[in-house]
Amino acid sequence: MSDKVSSSPLKSTSPLLLGRKNGDEFVANSSSSDDDDDASSFTSSSEEEENEEKKKRETLGVVEFLSNVGKLLETREGIDKTLKTLKYSSVLTALVLVGNENDEDGQQQRTAKQLRKLAKSLSISRGSLRLGKFLKFSLQCREHLVLYLAAREGGRNKRSSKSRERTYKHALEFLALFTEAVYYFLEQGVWLQNVGVFRLDDPVKRKELKMLAMKVEFFMYATSIPLRMVEWREIERLEKAMRVKKKNEAIAYERSMSPSTRFLAFISSPQKRGVDERREKEIKDEETAAFAKAYAIKSIVKDSLDLVLVTSDLEWIREQRARDFVANEWVYSTLSLSSALISISKLWAKTLRV
Repeated sequence: MSDKVSSSPLKSTSPLLLGRKNGDEFVANSSSSDDDDDASSFTSSSEEEENEEKKKRETLGVVEFLSNVGKLLETREGIDKTLKTLKYSSVLTALVLVGNENDEDGQQQRTAKQLRKLAKSLSISRGSLRLGKFLKFSLQCREHLVLYLAAREGGRNKRSSKSRERTYKHALEFLALFTEAVYYFLEQGVWLQNVGVFRLDDPVKRKELKMLAMKVEFFMYATSIPLRMVEWREIERLEKAMRVKKKNEAIAYERSMSPSTRFLAFISSPQKRGVDERREKEIKDEETAAFAKAYAIKSIVKDSLDLVLVTSDLEWIREQRARDFVANEWVYSTLSLSSALISISKLWAKTLRV
């Protein structure tokens, strides 16, 4: 009887087939791992590029911001309003520290006193920035006086509503600039008195100079607010006229051109370039009008706040509760800080357009 060896392929595998199978599995595994490595390396490289671009944008944003801050602080007005912001921020911080009950060692009280001294020194520093500022407004006042007289003379001949509005606007501009020039001239005397260059023996006379400056400041804001409102209405009329003109031009364009002519005009590069130039000019005009309107609105809000504050300083608010409310140091400092921030916002918008 001979031994029977099973030749079934399921139960026996030759060494050659086993080696080939293991080799195929190794190649498949190595190729799949290479694909995974390529995919992961591509993903990581793209993420690195995105991170680098993001860092570049952030760096450029910081550099641009610092550049605009530098432009803002190059101007006398920018430094003045920055000092005003720091002054009333210091006052409000001092009020917060004084009101804090958890001050056992008295450190916060001492810090509050130091902040008060800082606010006082900043106020004196602001006065030094106003030296000679009245000269600029005096020259502008002279120019607008000439314009007012010319508009008045022309209004007598024409007697139209536009000529009357123009005369009224030039009159407001002249009054606003005149009161501003007088105010800054008086502020020089108040500053020189505060720093001790000269001191009047009579305390009543010292107070009179300051009160006179505040009265002129009141009339300065009282003439500036109507002027800004006139400018606001003019800008709104201009925007309305621009919208009407744009609509009429679009209607006329649609009526005058057939579909084939419109298609040829679209693919024609000279005419298309002309349309693009007109559109760019329209966008520029719209942006200019929007900037001027926002500037006028900010000026109205800022001058209204300052008018309330100077009215409180003059004690011209007859209502007792309203007078006490505005005279409260929290309210007064908050309104003053808001006015300073609006001024910085106006100057910042101007800086971005330069």
